Amino acid sequence: MTTQPDHESPAPARPATLHELRTALSRYGLPGDREAFEQALAAALDSSPIGDLAAVAEVIATYRHRLTLRTSTEAMDSLAAPIGGQQWTPAADVFARLRAAGGDR
Repeated sequence: MTTQPDHESPAPARPATLHELRTALSRYGLPGDREAFEQALAAALDSSPIGDLAAVAEVIATYRHRLTLRTSTEAMDSLAAPIGGQQWTPAADVFARLRAAGGDR
């Protein structure tokens, strides 16, 4: 059984260490975020020349940013906001494409 994100807890402080980032990804990230982070981190570490860990720092910054967006109420509210006065849903998109293709007869 996989751990699901904890949507009831307040947003975490910005992670300052790898341990804190891993913990936050496990608790607040989307399913698979922690595993994807570990794979990307390992790949960046393995391909980085000794003394140049810019790729590793980029992976860490990317996942910190994703976590910040994921736990930001403002970011999540903006994603849920109507576009052009209409709320987008996957089903509405499918029906609109069908109508445009002449499937609504």
